[in-house]
Amino acid sequence: MMNGITIARRLLLTVSALAVVGTALGLVFVDRTAVTYRDGLEVARDSAAVVATVTDSVEVLAADVADLAGAAADTLDQAGVLIESGSESAEQIGIALGTNLAEGVEGTANIASGLAGFIEAIERFIPGDSRSLGEDLRAIATGLEPVPGQLRSLGDQLISTSVELEASKEQLAVVAGELDALTVGLEGAAASLAEVDRLAASIEASAEDALDRSRADLWVLRILVLVLGLGTIAACLAAWYAVGVLARQQDAQAGRGAGGGT
Repeated sequence: MMNGITIARRLLLTVSALAVVGTALGLVFVDRTAVTYRDGLEVARDSAAVVATVTDSVEVLAADVADLAGAAADTLDQAGVLIESGSESAEQIGIALGTNLAEGVEGTANIASGLAGFIEAIERFIPGDSRSLGEDLRAIATGLEPVPGQLRSLGDQLISTSVELEASKEQLAVVAGELDALTVGLEGAAASLAEVDRLAASIEASAEDALDRSRADLWVLRILVLVLGLGTIAACLAAWYAVGVLARQQDAQAGRGAGGGT
């Protein structure tokens, strides 16, 4: 029995020593965990702050680009209206120059040429060496002779320009549609960035609060480790002492039994 009690007391002392070592290691582990924990919180806080700053800047930039894209789309729409109006006007003027006006100038030249011959015939009977009206009319007819061709050429150019303007209007409509789609996409991105900005700000605030509480929380954890360690040591020592008392009582009882037998 004494050997068993001795073994039990030695085991209790061993457990007490292990409790001391475990308490010390627990405190070291808490301190190292505290450093890692605080570093992680600081990184989370700083990262969230950076994300919030960058997101806010990108959000403003996206909103500005969306406004510019919308304004450009409106401008292209207005330009398309102006081009359509110019195209129609150029086509109408080109048709007028190539037909009515050219034919009118050509007819005027023909009339002037015909009148020149008629007036020259009359002027032969008029005495004197006055300036010939027939010659003037013939000069007018000669001067007007290339004008109809020039007007028709200019009319063809205006009609060709009208066709090109119409094609450019279609291209502008395509670009304006793409800008409208870009505007919608940027507005959606701005809304998403606003949500990211809100989440980043929330994470930053939470990390800051956790940092503020970390010192107190870590002291509570240290105290818990100490209480558990000291409690274990105290329990082992109390058990060790109780086992010793029990051993002495058994020794006393054994001594009294041996004396009575004598």
